[in-house]
Amino acid sequence: MILNFLFESSDHLRYENGIHVAGPHGGANRAVKVEPNINGCSGYNLQGGDGYIVTIYNLDGAHPVWQNNVQMSPKPMKIVSQSEEKIVLRGYPVQAMSPFGWIDFNGQDYGLTIYIKNHY
Repeated sequence: MILNFLFESSDHLRYENGIHVAGPHGGANRAVKVEPNINGCSGYNLQGGDGYIVTIYNLDGAHPVWQNNVQMSPKPMKIVSQSEEKIVLRGYPVQAMSPFGWIDFNGQDYGLTIYIKNHY
């Protein structure tokens, strides 16, 4: 299955280590972009062609400090499970650029679960 979409939402829930820590927020407009990893991912030591790149945008406006609306910077992810009802994407260990050069980054802390409403 090839995933390539932009999903806009008026609210969201946040989980950390499987525990619900925030939301619903009563209005927190976000967009989730999932696209095939064609050319790698800026900031990561990653070749194109493997998995997906997931980015989350804040649709309520630009951040006052970094002057853009990126809520979660692009993260490389792979499908770790798939059924008729849902698809689970999860980050994986990769190298990321830091002020000190390439460092190991455990992307497994990041994930996205896509629930399929009218599954096939």
